[in-house]
Amino acid sequence: MRAFDIEIFGNFYALPAFQTQFGFPVKGHGNQIPASWQTAIGNGNGVGQIIGAYLVTYPMERYGRIRTMIAFLVCSSILVFMQFFATSLAVLCASEYLCGVIWGGYPVLVQTYCSEMLPVVLRGYLTGYINLCYVMGQFICTGVASGFANNVTQWAWRIPFALQWLWPCFLVPALLFAPESAWWLMRKDRVEEAKKALKKTCIEHPKINIDKTLAMMLKTDLVEQQIEKGTSYFECFKGPNRRRTEICLMLCVINNFTGNPVGYASYFFEQVGLSTQNSFYMGVGVNGVGFVGTVLSVFLIRYFGHRTIFLFGILASIAILLTVAFMCLAPNYHSDPTIGWAQASMLILLQFISDPTLNTYSYILICETPATRLRSKTVSLTAVLGALTSIALSAIGPYFLNPGAINAGGKIEFLYGGVLCFAFLYCYLRLPELKGRTYEEIDVMFARNVPTRQFARYKFGDATDPTVPTEREEAI
Repeated sequence: MRAFDIEIFGNFYALPAFQTQFGFPVKGHGNQIPASWQTAIGNGNGVGQIIGAYLVTYPMERYGRIRTMIAFLVCSSILVFMQFFATSLAVLCASEYLCGVIWGGYPVLVQTYCSEMLPVVLRGYLTGYINLCYVMGQFICTGVASGFANNVTQWAWRIPFALQWLWPCFLVPALLFAPESAWWLMRKDRVEEAKKALKKTCIEHPKINIDKTLAMMLKTDLVEQQIEKGTSYFECFKGPNRRRTEICLMLCVINNFTGNPVGYASYFFEQVGLSTQNSFYMGVGVNGVGFVGTVLSVFLIRYFGHRTIFLFGILASIAILLTVAFMCLAPNYHSDPTIGWAQASMLILLQFISDPTLNTYSYILICETPATRLRSKTVSLTAVLGALTSIALSAIGPYFLNPGAINAGGKIEFLYGGVLCFAFLYCYLRLPELKGRTYEEIDVMFARNVPTRQFARYKFGDATDPTVPTEREEAI
């Protein structure tokens, strides 16, 4: 839902009906939405997300994850009216600021809730599924935009806006039957309710012991209380949590620099020489292969370590990005349309690789790395930094791509590829392997300042060690 709502606007920039309604004439390129307005609208989304990511932590810790999610869905439905009836770029820009506040809260809610619902064996699958849902939203978004590519009426962009009303109609009733987070209930001393919530997520089986699982959760919480004194934002930057927060923040930034401007994909393809219709078709292709790649990540999660796959994803992305950028230096670049098609194909390959590696694993690692007591705050900080990075890229992207500005086209990938070179060095030195570890084990290893490359093979002492986990999540 969030992916569809956010990405749909980027596709409108290549939509003739939208360009006619809101654009201004550019010599040789027809009507175009000015880069300044593209930046303002893109920044509105990002600024709103910063506010929303910060504010959402308070109601979700006071009222719970489910109630807060329902409230945000209702607010989303109300704000869609502003987009649907907009008659100027100013109104659309204002709506992006307001909607951004709600969109900023969703990743904090969803990532926190997902990481608290399943045991260690299944944790990576559910948190990785977040990215699959995001890719599905992007796929639906580009499919809808492609369907209206040749529609010259106002409904070419009003109907896609109206489709946003469908999501809450399905999600709100479903959430009324969803169990609240047992971790949140346990920290509120509502132990019996936490036990009932756990029972809702488990089937009856001799190996499943709800009491042991609850005891493990209580012990993990006690261990974290010994390590950190509170649950404020300041605690995220104290002691062992400083390292954990740093890793999460860097993962978020790296994920934004994968270099494939999905929100501007159709517009990007148009600027490298493809027709409007072909640009939308290629945009659908980008998200289609992203969906397939993310589905394949299920096998990667099972057989490979998180750190290994993330490092591979960075290296592969660097190679593809620099290839796309160097294609722009060909002497016949502007006269040979096959180069534009080759660049578009390389970006589709990039999406196929980055979605099951960088995008999926960033969700998994950001959910696993923070302490459970500080997870909502840490995820909030990553969402804020992610929005700030998006604002910067939203400011740079249109000016690089717009014919009325720099008109750099694929050369923008030099920037993305260069940043990812530094990202690889950082992850090699700082990103630990957390696959198969319980939250209590992760807490202890960070508290003991275990070196990055020793996380995978680190072993605990005997049972007399008071910090050694006595119950693993396999008891679930």
